[in-house]
Amino acid sequence: MASMKRLEKAISETGVFVEAMMRSCRYIAVYRNGKQSLSAVASFVPINFDVMKHLSVKRVPIAAVVVMLFSVVPPMAQGQSILNKIKGRVEQTATQRVLNETDKAVSNGIDKAIESATAGGKTSSSDNSKPSTDGELAGSGRDTSSNPRAAIQAFSRYDFIPGDSVLYTNDLAGEAIGELPTGWNSNGSSVIVSLGDIPGQWLRMAQRTVVLTDNEQPFGSDFTVEFDMVLQYDFKGWLPPSFQFGLLASGSESTTSNKLLSDPKGEKSFYVEVSPLSDAGNIVLESYEKYTRYFNNPPTKNRLVRQWYGKVSHVAIQGQKERLRIWVDGEKLYDVPKGIPKGGAFNQLFFQLSSSPYDDEQIGVYFSNIKIAKGLPDTRHKLVEEGTFSTTGILFNTGSATVKPESAGVLKAIAEVLTQHPDIRVRIVGHTDAVGDDKANLELSERRAAAVSEMLQAEYKIEGSRLDTGGKGEAEPVADNQTAVGRTQNRRVEFIKL
Repeated sequence: MASMKRLEKAISETGVFVEAMMRSCRYIAVYRNGKQSLSAVASFVPINFDVMKHLSVKRVPIAAVVVMLFSVVPPMAQGQSILNKIKGRVEQTATQRVLNETDKAVSNGIDKAIESATAGGKTSSSDNSKPSTDGELAGSGRDTSSNPRAAIQAFSRYDFIPGDSVLYTNDLAGEAIGELPTGWNSNGSSVIVSLGDIPGQWLRMAQRTVVLTDNEQPFGSDFTVEFDMVLQYDFKGWLPPSFQFGLLASGSESTTSNKLLSDPKGEKSFYVEVSPLSDAGNIVLESYEKYTRYFNNPPTKNRLVRQWYGKVSHVAIQGQKERLRIWVDGEKLYDVPKGIPKGGAFNQLFFQLSSSPYDDEQIGVYFSNIKIAKGLPDTRHKLVEEGTFSTTGILFNTGSATVKPESAGVLKAIAEVLTQHPDIRVRIVGHTDAVGDDKANLELSERRAAAVSEMLQAEYKIEGSRLDTGGKGEAEPVADNQTAVGRTQNRRVEFIKL
């Protein structure tokens, strides 16, 4: 035990050089004659080996790469055992830090040959976009709550529409601070916290931890999953731990089985892994059919990641048979036609945080406001053919009639139908749950319907003469107001063809 602790300390604090090969990236760091030379091969960058082996990278922090020297390792079998035990730390400390240093070398023009090689690497279309000035680190972020039109415009390319039948919802309200949410499972110390200026309660992830929700219902072949996340980092030389979010089908196991904590794959699964950098982030999407990889994209550097720091970001996932689409803050990260393995139905959302040299108190990775729904509504058919379309996808803050930007996908779909059918007039009706005063809820539902009408006119150029509004408050529930899922179903906006 003592030798293991000494070895881990060496890894996290002194970073002795060894040969490390991990997952999607491969790095070989060599320490020769008192000089550090680096041959780093990331699977997503087509590097010329002949050029790389002659490249001398000065001042690469030794702590960036994890090494195991034969002089500090017992016999081979025991050394291999230790290597396996510290794989998580090796992975994050080695691959992320070396990758970061390589990025710096490229950007500073250390070697033109390397610049030429990396120029052919696969990057996100968003990588070259200029980050907005309000997307800075720690505590800034985009604040458009006082200008709903600006918020909707920021989501102008957002085409996500939530499923029409809510299966599961959890905003963590009422859960005990300092505890794991009731019915959830975890192999670490992730707990509920409050975040001061950010409303609501949040699950704070602990490092080296997997968390499973208490959902037990299958999502079906067509489904949507939404949740909010907050990322708070204070970069102090080390890189933060990578985090994952994903879905799995538990198969014969329960959705909260301990077996899924050690390896959350189940019968099938997919996950997105984000490795934060100070000015960007590397993102990976992988899916599995049991333990066989079904889909994999190489790590992609995306500068939009820095805009997720220090604020609430909204994640939306849509599955349609094999097709998988994922958005964050209105920007589409993935649209993969065959990203989901066939067979079985997803029934669990999981979160995972890897390890880093930071203490848990120095890392802020938070999740909340989960919503899972099944079905993919056909807006045009519902409104034009059936004469009514009801949605829980137009969102408002509690007690407010301000339209949230995550509503953009539904509003755009409604506007497209009305534009394609200029003869149609609709009545917009707001509905609330039964929480609060009846009269107040009626007034709130009327104001929300009016806000939707105003947004359709101002942002989507729908003539006001084609829109009528009204509110029903809590008078016409479609589900049980005694449950969280029922209340979510009842908070809806209805469009009725006139």
